[in-house]
Amino acid sequence: MKTKINELVNYNLIQTNKNLNASLSEYDDTLYQLIVDTDFAKSTDKLLHGSDFDKLIHSDVVQKVFSGYSNSKEGIQGITFFDNNGVVLVSYDKKTGSSWNQNRDAAPYLLKLKNLQQGPLITVTEKVKADDIKEHNVFHIARKVFGISSGQLEIMGYLIMDLDESILSKASSISLMDNQADRITSINFLIDGTRNIVTFPEKEKIGTSFLNLLNTKNSSLENLPQQAVVMGQSSIINYYPNEQTGWTIVNVTSEEKMFSEIYSMQKINIWMAIIVFSFSILLIIYFSGLLTQSIRKIVNAMRIAEQGNLKVKLEDNASDEISIIASSYNKMMTTINELMEETKIAVQKQKESEIRSLEAQINPHFLYNTLDSINWMAIDKEEHDISRMLKGLALILRYSVSYSNQMVLLAQELEWLEQYLFLQKNRFNDSFQYYIHIDPELKKAKIYKLLLQPFVENTIIHGFAGMKAGAELHIHFYILDESFLCIEIEDNGCGMEETVVKGMMESTTKDTSGTSFGIGIRNVMERLYLYYGDQANCTIESTRGQGTKVSIIVPLLKEGNA
Repeated sequence: MKTKINELVNYNLIQTNKNLNASLSEYDDTLYQLIVDTDFAKSTDKLLHGSDFDKLIHSDVVQKVFSGYSNSKEGIQGITFFDNNGVVLVSYDKKTGSSWNQNRDAAPYLLKLKNLQQGPLITVTEKVKADDIKEHNVFHIARKVFGISSGQLEIMGYLIMDLDESILSKASSISLMDNQADRITSINFLIDGTRNIVTFPEKEKIGTSFLNLLNTKNSSLENLPQQAVVMGQSSIINYYPNEQTGWTIVNVTSEEKMFSEIYSMQKINIWMAIIVFSFSILLIIYFSGLLTQSIRKIVNAMRIAEQGNLKVKLEDNASDEISIIASSYNKMMTTINELMEETKIAVQKQKESEIRSLEAQINPHFLYNTLDSINWMAIDKEEHDISRMLKGLALILRYSVSYSNQMVLLAQELEWLEQYLFLQKNRFNDSFQYYIHIDPELKKAKIYKLLLQPFVENTIIHGFAGMKAGAELHIHFYILDESFLCIEIEDNGCGMEETVVKGMMESTTKDTSGTSFGIGIRNVMERLYLYYGDQANCTIESTRGQGTKVSIIVPLLKEGNA
């Protein structure tokens, strides 16, 4: 709320500053109009250089001019014309009609006017008492008077307009009063550069130091406080400078009055909170007594079930929430009993299935030894092609089932891939040719096993489908950006439609026969994500009738790297 108040006060001070400038400009314009007034301009030279008779005549003329301008606007107390030496030539005072009071010294004002390059001089307020008139506060707007003498422009004298302090008060001061306590809630007033008060609602304080209002020891001319006790009230203070006069507009807002309603609401809220809290405690004690009795029954039943008796039941004759829990508990115990019976049967069946599985299991070593025996039989009969195929099959089988999901050297993966392609080439009667492009140094890189097989198999079975000759498969290995291994599997087969490729990447594609030929590829993509996370990437580019290109990018890991 303090922040909001400061925002509103600053907006008010900006508007007040505009009003002050506008008000001062009006009176300065009036003074300027007087300077250029024809009658005054004609009489100026006579007052300065004419005979005594001319001075007397033109003094009356200027008196009438001053009288007219003094009565043209409210707040103008009088106008005085001084020569260059500070001698009063003509003076008019609205209240007394007399000349400038001899007790008033105009020298300081005239000195400032001489040093002023251009524009008006606006002075601070001073207390003035003329003859028997009650003392009152006035401030001045003064200007140099220029004229032509001996064909040259020169300073003819100075005009000082006396203005009532109420002009400043109306333009700059607002005062919000608390009618019940007759205390100020918020006021605006002016202070000058020396921190003396220029205008204030209590007129006796005008001319005194602003620091006297502050009940604080930390106040100084350099650092004005933002919060202090002013006239017995804790107050928030804001300042806004007026560039035209060098004065500062000060706003004092009573914190006590501004927040009195909030403090009252705080007290009311505290008492309401205490009452509500006390009442809530009583309600909690009452209802908890009703609930705990039913809860104890449920807890006792749970303890009995914990000991192994799952046939315990609860009475749920009531219609409250606890009875719903009791009913749910009874249903849960019934369901648990049924599930336990089903679990016993399932476990028994699983054991029987495991026993049958163990009985039917074939030892891999038996399979390797059998393939080795068939290989020697082929060698004895000089069936060397069959022997080579059997050796390749044994190598593929041993490589596939041993150390699954582990990293191997790229050289080992290529050895397996060579055997796999050799078997597939013989299987399809040499209907395709394959080429592996790799830098020998790159064979020391490490890669997870069997990442390439699904793509190669998909190319041979689906990509080269229907091709009797001319089919080619190129597999490229190279380093990308010095930290990634890029593998490209490219063929000149039948290719795929864009929708099929998109479906494979989205794990939704199935061929027309109902066989999910994308299962292997999806499996590889899942493995890539599990092994490498976001560092791995796989893309498929294919054009119908032109071929397919698969690009796999994985982090480059060499032997010895973590």
